[in-house]
Order: sequence, then C-alpha cells, then structure tokens
Amino acid sequence: MKLLRSYLALAVSFGLLAGSSSLSADDSGHDHDAMKLEKKVTATLAKLSASDREQAKSQRFCPLMVRTRLGADGKPIKVEVAGESIFVCCKGCADDAKDGGQATLKKVRKLRKATANMAKLSPEDRAAAEAQKFCAVQNKSLLGVMGPPTMVNLNGQSVFLCCGGCSRKAKADPEATIAAAKKLKKAGAKKGHSHSHSH
Repeated sequence: MKLLRSYLALAVSFGLLAGSSSLSADDSGHDHDAMKLEKKVTATLAKLSASDREQAKSQRFCPLMVRTRLGADGKPIKVEVAGESIFVCCKGCADDAKDGGQATLKKVRKLRKATANMAKLSPEDRAAAEAQKFCAVQNKSLLGVMGPPTMVNLNGQSVFLCCGGCSRKAKADPEATIAAAKKLKKAGAKKGHSHSHSH
C-alpha cells in the first residue's frame, strides 16, 4: 500500500510538471502575457466606482489611442463629450476626445459593440484576442467589430481574425499570418504613448 501511494505521488508530480511545462510553451494555446495584462487591467479598473467600472469595461479601449486598453496605463480618465460620459486612457487624450465630439462618440460606440462580441469568447481566448487586438489579415480591423473573432490554428499557434472571410488568406500563408499576429501583440505591449502627433 505504501509503495502504491509513493507511485501515485510520483505519477501526480510528473503530471503536474508536464502540465506546467506545456502551459509555458508558446504553442500551448495560453498567452500568459495577455493573462497578466488582464489582471493588471482588472486591478486598475477596480479603483473606479461600480458604475464607472462597468462603463470602462464596456468600452475597453481609449478612443484616441485605440491600441491602449483602459486601465493598462493607469486609472482611466472620465470626460464629457457632447453630453455623454466616456473614458480615455490618460489626461493627454481628454482634450482631443472633447474636440472630436461626435466623431469620438462614434468610435466609442464601435468599441462597445466590439466588447459585446469579445465577451462571447472563453476567458482564455478573450485574453489572447485582447492582446492581439486587430485581425492578423486585416490589421486595421479591431477584433470584435464584425462579430465574435474567428480563431484559426496555424502550425500549432492560435491566431485571431476579424471574421471567417479572412480564414482562407490566413491559411494560404500561415507563416506570414503568425508573424502579423506577433507584430500586433508586440505593438500592443509597448508601454506608454506619445501625444505629440495628431490622433
């Protein structure tokens, strides 16, 4: 009986080690950097009131710096634009958001629509899609705007597309599609942003 328990303990240990190594692998399907970002965003948004937090979560991104998640660069700033409350990532975007008026609100509505569609993904897929942000084929198409993102597996790696229509092109050149997805994630992971240029 003692020998059996030792064997079971050893088997469990190896199972846990194997499991943990597969989780850290690039082709595991898990994006740990994305999951860390989600935790950071959640912690930052927790500093807002309940109603403001829900509004910021429904918007997800700054309408001026659309690659910047609300909460990734500190507590989001609430501003009034044409009589409607919205959030921007920082004080530097507040005046531009107000000056944009209806154009800013149109972007915010688009962001809210994308958020509703992203919510249809599993938490892990959503975190990975959030990290990529844009379609790997149509790289100016924000994921979620055209419905729930489409995930394709290319050479063992999960890549997100804005719609099923991009699947054929993605699969025609998997290496280029994977490279595009990595580039999008890298761009989204950069810290800070500049307000010296026009939004």
